[in-house]
Amino acid sequence: MENFKKYINEISDFPKEGISFKDINPIYKEPKIWNELMLPLQKLVSTIKPDYIAGIESRGFIPATALAFKLEVGFIPIRKPNKLPGKVIGTNYKLEYGEDRLEIQQDSIEKDSKIIVIDDLLATGGTACAAGKLIREAGGKLIGYIFLVELTELHGRIKLDSELLIESLIKY
Repeated sequence: MENFKKYINEISDFPKEGISFKDINPIYKEPKIWNELMLPLQKLVSTIKPDYIAGIESRGFIPATALAFKLEVGFIPIRKPNKLPGKVIGTNYKLEYGEDRLEIQQDSIEKDSKIIVIDDLLATGGTACAAGKLIREAGGKLIGYIFLVELTELHGRIKLDSELLIESLIKY
């Protein structure tokens, strides 16, 4: 997976000074490269057979919806505040550069449904951990996390349940 790094732009001091942002958008512009990246994810997700794929707003929506569509699995959006209609469950969490909130529709998950969370990047683990918490609060059975990129020096995996599947394709 190291060969994908040449398609990822590193942008210094974004979104805040001291952060080196990993921009994976160039991969999405190259259908053959994107397909090469998505095929291992497709195999992995098809073997664990989730009932739903949950994607974290906003960049996590891209791989999550593509896989949900391809594998004919339901998609559940995990969104930032005030974006979902109806009753929502929410949780606040810390980012490496601030604080944020995620929400999920209260009735979006059938009790004990198996759910895998997909996001573009694992950094400190705060966002993924919050997403997992929401899935459990909504009655789902969290089975794991998949990330396109992992910043290993930030040790985000430590915040996640080590009993679950935790997979990342590209590691920095």
